[in-house]
Amino acid sequence: MYSQYKKSGLEWFGDIPNHWEVVSLKKNLENIIDYRGKTPTKVDSGIFLVTAKNIQNGSIQYEKSKEYVIPSEYSNIMSRGTPKIGDVLLTTEAPLGEVANVDCSDIALAQRIIKLRGNSKLNNYFLKYFLLSDAFTQYLNTFATGSTALGIKGSKISMLKIILPPFEEQKKIINFLNQKTAEIDALIADKERLIELLEEKRQAVITETITKGLDSNVKMKDSGVEWIGEVPEHWEVKKMKYLFNIKKRIEGLDNPQILSVTQKGIKVKDISTNEGQLAANYDKYQTVDPGDFVMNHMDLLTGFIDVSIFYGVTSPDYRVFKITNENYNKDYFLYYFQMCYYLRIFYKFGQGVASFGRWRLSTDEFNSFPIPIPSVKEQREIIEFINNNEEYSKDMIKDTKETINKLKEYRQSIIYEAVTGKIDVSDHDVPVESDPEEVSQ
Repeated sequence: MYSQYKKSGLEWFGDIPNHWEVVSLKKNLENIIDYRGKTPTKVDSGIFLVTAKNIQNGSIQYEKSKEYVIPSEYSNIMSRGTPKIGDVLLTTEAPLGEVANVDCSDIALAQRIIKLRGNSKLNNYFLKYFLLSDAFTQYLNTFATGSTALGIKGSKISMLKIILPPFEEQKKIINFLNQKTAEIDALIADKERLIELLEEKRQAVITETITKGLDSNVKMKDSGVEWIGEVPEHWEVKKMKYLFNIKKRIEGLDNPQILSVTQKGIKVKDISTNEGQLAANYDKYQTVDPGDFVMNHMDLLTGFIDVSIFYGVTSPDYRVFKITNENYNKDYFLYYFQMCYYLRIFYKFGQGVASFGRWRLSTDEFNSFPIPIPSVKEQREIIEFINNNEEYSKDMIKDTKETINKLKEYRQSIIYEAVTGKIDVSDHDVPVESDPEEVSQ
């Protein structure tokens, strides 16, 4: 901590070091440019267009959205001012308040982005961290407007106030935060990779047990299906049409539950919110009983399948079917079908126009689709094994996500404490090869 503090005069910032100032943002900017109203023509290649979608977690994420503008139109698109390395970008809507420094000057800037450039008293990289702080986010939100999505104009942003340490202290804060956030980001990346590995292992366990069983010493045979490979010798491989009956029952129910298949299973749609895709009426929707399989076979890329626990109706475009042998374990077949979505196996047998989200599994392909069939006893044992592994995997993933959230909270607290002077980093020794802002100037 610093030896002496004073009131900042703004509740979001609290007390600040005695020698720091609370100043007008506008008076400490060389320029501020709002690109609202500029709508460039998009092309497949050219100069990269940075949109609000690209600005996340303090940097420009080029992979999040790839849009380009025609090079010959660049000067017109950026007539209000071209970006310079180090400039600060702030999103003004959808989402509001994402911040990044420009790391490449050969870019165009889209609407919903404001560009700020500090003057000789305000380091752009300090400004980025300040705008990233929770204190500024809360402050910014009080000036934002909008019923569906909060937004703010550049004219309002320029009226806001910021905390301004001496310029040399700004550099020390930048160096401190560059190091600390890099360390935290590396830990977060490791945890995110761990989640990916846990998900991969989870799916590998399902695939192995569903198609090979639990006995590693059992004699195997060729299934006759390339992507299934070998199966235990005593298993059968049957076509869907011998195991399931397709249903198409339309009853025109009064005030039915509307069921939708999502990546997280079958959900009851709340039609009172008017959110998502809604039908004019549901008279032609097909009836679903508890225990029915419901499959979005019209979109084999992002669709899914689940067993319903609800009584209701669902889209006439979905496929509803029922198992013929009640002794069979529904969960065994559900894991098998969901595996076929995850591994894009259904997709290989689809037809249609994938670019329009219409890559469907025809009735003939559905009826002919092969399934390995263990005994009822083995089905039960396989499901018990998978469920135990699922519980372990989900617990591990949940714990890892909680750790990530805590690391993100810690990252935010470090930024807040440094840019508002709650901690003194002036003695923090960080080797600095160069100041990227000074290089750009």
